[in-house]
Amino acid sequence: MKKSKFFFSSLSARLIFLIVIGAFLLAITLVMISVILTNRILTENTATQMNLFCEERGDDLDTEFLRVEDAVGSLARWTRNKIPDVKKISEDGKLRDNIVKDADDLIHFMTEHNEFIQGAYIHYTLDITGVTDREEGVYYTRNGEGKFSIIPFTQKEIEEDPVAEYWYYGPIKNKKAVWTKPYYDASADDYLISYVEPVIIEDKPVAIIGIDISFSRLLKWADSLKYQKTGFMYLKEADGSVHYHLEDLGHDHLHSDEEDQITDNAELMSQPKTGDELIRYYFDGRDRAMAFVTLRNGMKFVLCDDYHSVFSARNRAINVMVWISLGMTIVLAGVAALMANRITGPLRKLTFAANEISEGDYDVILPPERNDEVGELSRAFRIAIDNIRARSEDIKAHVRAQERKIENDAITLKKHEDDLLTMRNLVYVDALTNVKNKTAYEETIVHLDEQIKAGTAEFAVIMCDLNYLKMVNDNLGHKAGDQMLKNASGLLCKAFPLSTVFRIGGDEFVVIPSVVEYSRMDEMIGELEEMLKIERDSTDDITARISFAVGSAVYDRETDRCFNDVFERADRHMYAEKQKMHERDGISTRR
Repeated sequence: MKKSKFFFSSLSARLIFLIVIGAFLLAITLVMISVILTNRILTENTATQMNLFCEERGDDLDTEFLRVEDAVGSLARWTRNKIPDVKKISEDGKLRDNIVKDADDLIHFMTEHNEFIQGAYIHYTLDITGVTDREEGVYYTRNGEGKFSIIPFTQKEIEEDPVAEYWYYGPIKNKKAVWTKPYYDASADDYLISYVEPVIIEDKPVAIIGIDISFSRLLKWADSLKYQKTGFMYLKEADGSVHYHLEDLGHDHLHSDEEDQITDNAELMSQPKTGDELIRYYFDGRDRAMAFVTLRNGMKFVLCDDYHSVFSARNRAINVMVWISLGMTIVLAGVAALMANRITGPLRKLTFAANEISEGDYDVILPPERNDEVGELSRAFRIAIDNIRARSEDIKAHVRAQERKIENDAITLKKHEDDLLTMRNLVYVDALTNVKNKTAYEETIVHLDEQIKAGTAEFAVIMCDLNYLKMVNDNLGHKAGDQMLKNASGLLCKAFPLSTVFRIGGDEFVVIPSVVEYSRMDEMIGELEEMLKIERDSTDDITARISFAVGSAVYDRETDRCFNDVFERADRHMYAEKQKMHERDGISTRR
């Protein structure tokens, strides 16, 4: 075969040239990849940190807003339940006064200890009372000592109030609970945002219930939040029309998005949050980075910082990476030149053979096995080829065997998982009612006792005893009794959909409220009693309806030492209720 001519006459020179060029190109490629990856990773990490900080602080603020919404919603539902109908509340001023008076403690309990809350109120609408000089409601505001005091406010003053559009007409027009935009209230001498819910009965607004949050205190809290050395936070409207800073509050001109010169990720401005990215913009000649989240009240909570300060660590890391990579390139090129200078010509055949082997061709022609280094290397290649060929066949056979074993093991594991699930259901579920059984109940007791010892317990016990089961069994048969138990457990599960229901005896059930239903346990018990009332009104036959005697108790860490203390208290309440029910139904009761 005719040899090709190159620029260098010796093989050593050619190899040195090729290896050095290859090493240099490889090093440059690695430098570029390293810089790109380092830039991407550190940029994403910085953006993630800023967004995480913003989201965590936003969650803190949303928690306070959620408490306000829950408080207003609870008071609205309470008020709605107190009002019989529109005509009655319109004509009976004494009833209106009594409802307001009864709401006093509830308002104080839900609002007084929240430092952001400036005021709370319940007012009857002008549609109900007309425009009068009479106070038809109550308005609490926080005084200079931090305590709530009542400000007199008549119905006539609603029409004259310059901010009534925010806290009165707006919610009534929307017919739903709303968060207002910030506004200045002269009576409180403060900027406020309000969460207001109208009480609608027969499609007519009867009352409005609201809580005012001090917007200046909210901005002061936001202003106190610092991110690293130069980062700061503020609030703005969802559309970016107004940016709220504590020092600018009350000024005629407030900053808006239009004054920001956005250079990167401008599309994120219309999104609910920046997610894992940052918005880069210029304001007043300064390069900045921004992250934000949208709060429950519709405002956006923004974290801003100097762009170069945010990415200073990234820039330093990239510079270090470039210098290290350049140094490594020089070292690698020198080592490659040294190694290439020691390579001799006879290795070309072995190089060609190696290339063929790498492509799976083991029938290659090797150099003669002489008594020198090349001969030893050729002999080693031959032995290696034989071993590789044999090993390849062994590996293929082993892989096929392992694949079959994995398939069989997967089938066996699936069967075991199905068996374990079936056994667990048999152990912890009552076969008749499909609620948790006594075994599950006893394990729950152990868990709650451990929480009591650890000082972390917070739970309640609702004891429910099914009435007249024995009478049904004796007169209608056990099949009817079993059906009654199924219906009773279904009713309990419907009344407490998020809680755990246990059947601990023949006609005894226990409900352990979940975290969500624990906070509104009285309301949930009230819904259960309403269901039982519907059952009672449906028929006079006591064997044809579901009837529960219910008793409840809440764990008190000051007096209760174990679960059984709470259970016995609930059981006593239940038994007292059971006696009343039996007396009402003309049935004697024996414990």
